[in-house]
Amino acid sequence: MNHKQYIQRMEELGYSREGAAELIKLPKDQASWALRTFNFVPAGDGLYEIWLSGDRDDFFRVSGADGEKFLGTLSEAYEWVVEDRST
Repeated sequence: MNHKQYIQRMEELGYSREGAAELIKLPKDQASWALRTFNFVPAGDGLYEIWLSGDRDDFFRVSGADGEKFLGTLSEAYEWVVEDRST
């Protein structure tokens, strides 16, 4: 899934284009994380981690249903957000 497909899927869930885009930040590194709901952080070799912003400017790495920390492609990260928001 690319960014355009992500926006389309989120619109199907009732989000506006702007609302869907505002959920995600693609920072260059940890120093540029933002208080967006989901930060897609490069982890090397084309893989990303997803970090959630929490209370008091804290960040938490997301885990899948199996308890494993998310590490996947950018496409998989978009799919993870769509799945998270659709449940």
